Amino acid sequence: PNGEAAIRRSAWIVVAHGSFELSEFPQAEKAYTQVLAVIPKDDKSRAGFVDNLAASIYKQGELASKAGDDRAAADHFLRIRTAAPTSTIRPAAEYDAGAALIRLKDWTAAVNVLDAFRNSFPDHKLRLEADKQIAHAYRENGQLANAAVEYDHIASKSDDPALRSEALLVAGDLYEKSNSKDRALDAYIRYVNQFPKPLDTALETRSKIAEMYKAANDDSHYQDELKKIVSIDASAGSERTGRTKTLAARSALVLAEQLYKDFVVVKLKQPFEVSLKEKKQRMDATIKGMSRLVDYEIADVTAAATYYIAETYSDFGHSLLQSEKPTNLSAAELKDFEEALDEQAFPFEEKAINVHEKNIEMLRTGVFDDWTKKSLEKLTELMPGRYAKPEMSIGFLTEIETYAYRSPSSQAPAPTTGNADTTPGKPDQTTQPTPQPADKGMVKHGTSQ
Repeated sequence: PNGEAAIRRSAWIVVAHGSFELSEFPQAEKAYTQVLAVIPKDDKSRAGFVDNLAASIYKQGELASKAGDDRAAADHFLRIRTAAPTSTIRPAAEYDAGAALIRLKDWTAAVNVLDAFRNSFPDHKLRLEADKQIAHAYRENGQLANAAVEYDHIASKSDDPALRSEALLVAGDLYEKSNSKDRALDAYIRYVNQFPKPLDTALETRSKIAEMYKAANDDSHYQDELKKIVSIDASAGSERTGRTKTLAARSALVLAEQLYKDFVVVKLKQPFEVSLKEKKQRMDATIKGMSRLVDYEIADVTAAATYYIAETYSDFGHSLLQSEKPTNLSAAELKDFEEALDEQAFPFEEKAINVHEKNIEMLRTGVFDDWTKKSLEKLTELMPGRYAKPEMSIGFLTEIETYAYRSPSSQAPAPTTGNADTTPGKPDQTTQPTPQPADKGMVKHGTSQ
């Protein structure tokens, strides 16, 4: 009997090897199965025949894949885990089964197979590839939260900086889309800390971080992030690009807008000298901050800065007219006081009109946005005789002269009716920026003239 068993074993081995060499893989599979049936489990040669059986099945999967039948290929690859579970080929076969299911867009089945693969073989060299395939399958299947987690894991496991950086950005984006805002913010923060270059992408990501802080009403972190964007761009040197300038300019605009908000809330009230000084200081800071924005040469930011400078002048003039009146003046003195305020407010209104008109002139360069539109609306209020006309939509634009944009003046107009040069970009040809009525003297609130 032992002799007959040895003969059968040898015969099946010959058939198995021969079939495999002839690429008759189904026959080879059957023959190797017969060989294993007669080989004791403790036989040292058994492991080799297990691999041969697995190879016979794997080859059938390969042929199915080449023929375009990925479903059959996946089925063949998966048979190995039951027919030859101890085979060294099994891990690759299971991964290839998952890849075949990915090609079939059978996302759920692909995830199940690849997840089983990485659980069974956590240290396999294809583990990271399986993670990437699973992440892709989740994403394509609309399971964005799961996909985000997978990309996050990839970012932490990969040794490839390019892959890590890309995975972190994708993870952040998918966390956002799946409404996991805190995890998205964490992913973006890790990205900018780990990958400050390329600069464009880093600043784009910082801009996202800033917007997330804004949405969360975290004004302190929002402002801090905007300042970082401005600072990083300013020190970028040759790495500075048009995009980084745009991001920095828009961040700087938001910061400057806070200066404007801080300015307009100051009212001129008793004691007048104190409130006037504070108002003037904040006006100067606002105009200085807005004027710096023009240097970025970003059209929409320039238009916004110009609008705010004009409105700063307008608000100062209006504040003079609306200032708290002293209570110890006679009727005649009060009239003189109000006339003096009118006289002192006028140059600021003129300056506001001049600067708003510079925004309208930007239409010649093709800039028509919310800011130029707002300037036009303000001009229709300030100069209705010229701007509040039906033909304005067409006729006025043809009258605009060729215009090279320059920064609006950062110096307030002097309170005189002389011929001050109010051309944007030039300092006023006057010497006293703080309103002081002419010969009547600045009526000091709380004192009688």
